[in-house]
Amino acid sequence: MTSDLPYWLGLVRFRKFGAVRLARLADAFPSMQQAFLATASELMQAGIPAPVAELFVQARPTIDPAAELHRLHEAHIHAITLRDPSYPPRLKTIHDPPGVLFVRGTLPDPTRPHIAVVGSRHATAYGTWATRTLIPPLVASGAVIVSGLAYGIDATAHTATLDANGTTLAVLASGLDRDNIYPSQNRALAERILASNGALLSEFPLGIQALKQHFPFRNRVIAGLCQGTLVVEAAARSGSLITAQSALESGRDVYAVPGPIDSPLSEGPNNLLKMGATPVTKPSDMLSDATTAPAKSPTFASEEEQRIWDILTGHQGSHVDEISVRLSLPADQLNRVLTLLEMRGVIKHTGGGYYVRA
Repeated sequence: MTSDLPYWLGLVRFRKFGAVRLARLADAFPSMQQAFLATASELMQAGIPAPVAELFVQARPTIDPAAELHRLHEAHIHAITLRDPSYPPRLKTIHDPPGVLFVRGTLPDPTRPHIAVVGSRHATAYGTWATRTLIPPLVASGAVIVSGLAYGIDATAHTATLDANGTTLAVLASGLDRDNIYPSQNRALAERILASNGALLSEFPLGIQALKQHFPFRNRVIAGLCQGTLVVEAAARSGSLITAQSALESGRDVYAVPGPIDSPLSEGPNNLLKMGATPVTKPSDMLSDATTAPAKSPTFASEEEQRIWDILTGHQGSHVDEISVRLSLPADQLNRVLTLLEMRGVIKHTGGGYYVRA
């Protein structure tokens, strides 16, 4: 795993290799070194579109995997790949988990409950009060509070957690080098998070600035790390609602703070409540659900079993033909592994050749 890390870093540096394409490469090649050195034809056979494969082969001489790793070491940042055992297990179950996570600080114990608290950058006094009221009991119950280091509700969530001597994790839409932490006014807050045994996390390499199109990707990571997402305040069209939607798509709980019907920043949470989100008016409304640690991932007898588990994300699962292509396994061998997993209650067959996690 360690020897392959520079090549993961080299591949993720090529910005047209997003989460889905990195997963395809990891499935198609025995090592990421081989993926990095592959010809355009070999990349196309792995499911990479021809124009992208050709662009990567042209750009490859400008990418130095060893230098990428050295830059991380100098910045005191470590990287966790999708194949690393320490990859956050909840995040791994979304349909497009990042191929590489960049981390400053120490990731909290993944068996602890993780709760996302998100909301408007232009928080009202009501939203700020609600955030500061709801978070301390969650912290006291052992929950890790996850947010996005933005102005408003995000910053209040991180600060309230730290004030309660809790652990908080900030997910960024930029690289983790200090000059790119966004917004710059919250860099001191980022340092306070690190000083309190928290962490900063991003799927974006060093040197990447926070661009508008990065925030939906960041939001799905926030939701993916957590078993529940609390939306405190949000306009009708808000990035916080993308986080909530990502949580719903991954089968996670969504909570919302009801707000005044004449407040534009309560329109988002109030709409979520109409769609079935759990209303939160006091800490106990979410304590029993949100702070129950999820079951641990099953143990696997082989690499094939682990890879099948990784493929079976989302509610619909995957068809046996898709699994076969992604694993490059003969049908008889794949059926044998699927049968063993089903007999142990790890997966189940839902009909029509589709399998899902049990």
